[in-house]
Amino acid sequence: MRGEGSLDLIKDVLVVIVSLVAIFTDAKWNKIPNWLTFSAIIFGFIVNSLNGWKGIVSSFGGFILALAIMLPFFSLNLLKAGDVKLVLTWGAIKGLKQPFWQSFALWAFLYGALIGGIISLVFLASEKTNSQSWKRIMALLGLIFSSPKTLSQVSEASPLKTPMPYGISLGLGSFFTVALERWFGTPCPFIF
Repeated sequence: MRGEGSLDLIKDVLVVIVSLVAIFTDAKWNKIPNWLTFSAIIFGFIVNSLNGWKGIVSSFGGFILALAIMLPFFSLNLLKAGDVKLVLTWGAIKGLKQPFWQSFALWAFLYGALIGGIISLVFLASEKTNSQSWKRIMALLGLIFSSPKTLSQVSEASPLKTPMPYGISLGLGSFFTVALERWFGTPCPFIF
């Protein structure tokens, strides 16, 4: 369809703007605001509707795939609602790709998780690491290898309850995914 390239550019710019604002608000206030995610989701559906029913179905499919990916993490209280809504926003904006495992929201989340892990390891390896970080890791390992429980069952004094602005890692993951799509035409050029 004519104009799809410019529509893709609009979607990429929207993802970058939303991610930048999410990184800023999560770093400053430890929150990704509803006004950002809800308005971007609506705008994502509108932009995709310019491709007719195909665009609307793709946008809705991307939203549902993102929901399916994020719901278990939210249900286990491992991610905050703002982080989940940020990934849902990407799903609505970028839509569902064929095959589905090449969808933007999936890979932006996975790259964000990888970046978050790397940031955590660098932080822990730095000489500025305090004992609170190690307590958090030990508590998380204890949670993983003990009887099944959610973070809501963990005491308020636990190091696991220390808020972490995960939106920063997710936002960086979205930038990486946009770059891969621009360079290779797919969010994960290593899997076909």
